[in-house]
Amino acid sequence: MSLRSVVSSLAASVCLLAAGLSAGAEPAVAVPTTTAVFNNPLGTATEKAAIQTRIVELIDGAPAGSRIRMAMFYASDATVPNALIAAKNRGVNVQVIFNDHDPATAPYAPLVAALGTDLGASSWIMFCPPGRGCIGDRVLSGVGSINHNKFFLFSSTQGAANVVVQSTANLHTGRDGLGGWNAALVLVGNTGIYNAYSGYFDDLQARVVNNNYYDTGRPAVTSGNAKVHFFPRQESNGQPYSDPSEDTIMTALNNVACFGNSVVGTQDGTHRTIIRVNQAIFSRTYVASKLWELDEAGCYVEVVQRYDPGSNSEVTAMKNLLAATSSGYGGPVVRYYCIGDSVWTHSKYLQVEGNYYGGADRTITWVGSHNFSYNSLRQSDEALLQLEDSTVFNAFRTNFRTVRDTPGIRSAANGGTATC
Repeated sequence: MSLRSVVSSLAASVCLLAAGLSAGAEPAVAVPTTTAVFNNPLGTATEKAAIQTRIVELIDGAPAGSRIRMAMFYASDATVPNALIAAKNRGVNVQVIFNDHDPATAPYAPLVAALGTDLGASSWIMFCPPGRGCIGDRVLSGVGSINHNKFFLFSSTQGAANVVVQSTANLHTGRDGLGGWNAALVLVGNTGIYNAYSGYFDDLQARVVNNNYYDTGRPAVTSGNAKVHFFPRQESNGQPYSDPSEDTIMTALNNVACFGNSVVGTQDGTHRTIIRVNQAIFSRTYVASKLWELDEAGCYVEVVQRYDPGSNSEVTAMKNLLAATSSGYGGPVVRYYCIGDSVWTHSKYLQVEGNYYGGADRTITWVGSHNFSYNSLRQSDEALLQLEDSTVFNAFRTNFRTVRDTPGIRSAANGGTATC
């Protein structure tokens, strides 16, 4: 072939490629990787819907014959339900569990019509029994159990297998969804964690009561750099439900050391361990006391939360965080939204940057549906995903700082009082 022929052939190929692109050919979709996603309720419509959009992309990317599972507290917005219906219609097996809701109302009724309620079929929708979760069934201080979960499982999507999405957001446009600060962790290819979630989903489907599910149902599962915890978790025999010895968050905090790092932590030369808390409900009073004690011992503690001055336990927890200190560390740094504010944080995550379980310079994030509330610990169906991944950690740290420094968020100094 002559040089002129080669040039002509290449030119023709370029023209064909250009014609294909101009005709609307879709670019290849990137295979998902483990990542964090956050919305911004003060931003554009796109920024508000960032988590929802990513979930819909993953739903749309599930091929026929694959399976999607969703466990969710509730939905009032139809965006994700509509994407699930479209997936089912193109041959995806879609299985959905909600807390107790009226299946004849929107947006549940279209899901019931599309998926059916036969749990023996490949697709279905199910609701937990009235007045309880699917697993938890306990009333404490007049408050009952719920299925508070917010996770998605994809057997295959966008070219990746075994994808878990652990979100903090409900399917809602208000402050517990698009209208508040929320976070999601997309975990890709960790088969052990995926299988643990899938087994948990099976147990939710079975609706067998187990108020100590954490210990006797499906104990925490570790796989690679991740670990997942499922609730409810019961207190020790004969102890009040505020018993701190049977508390997953307390176990984590009890294994934090404030010094011994050489890289991470405070960048003032001391490399003190940093603890960050972002919580929609912070009512476990002893957790607040523990954070204060860790700050007193030299850790740097930062808290962002939504605050309800009408809740006695939240008021006590806040007082414990703000208790006056004479140490040189100044006490925890607390920023908060009031429950009546137009925007709040609805995230539920914890970070430890530093010395944990005897290992220095670690960066660990916990995120899930689990609030720092007694209900999340003792009564309700909840999941908490733990990951030691520096890229994900850095993304959560950036998000924490964004929320902490948002104009309009409130603050209370050490020794002071939180007011709304």
